[in-house]
Amino acid sequence: MPKYPQEWLERVPGEIFACLIPGEIRIILFPGAGLADGGAHTDVAIEFVPVDLRTPSTPIWVQLSEQAGSGLEIVRVWRRDSSETASAT
Repeated sequence: MPKYPQEWLERVPGEIFACLIPGEIRIILFPGAGLADGGAHTDVAIEFVPVDLRTPSTPIWVQLSEQAGSGLEIVRVWRRDSSETASAT
């Protein structure tokens, strides 16, 4: 049985942070909410993030998938426009 309703995982606000590990990039999920207003962070393989979105502070949407035994996985990343950025945080 899934822990989260699927609609919660379809469009999660995020922001590109950065990462010093080669081949990985850090994404902040729910920036401005929790963990001292920093959201929850996750490091993912850089291939998940399109080249034009890899600049730090880029607002993004993240689609997640709940995998049995391994938690949440990032399925897709795409750009949030400026009007969506204000309403997401």
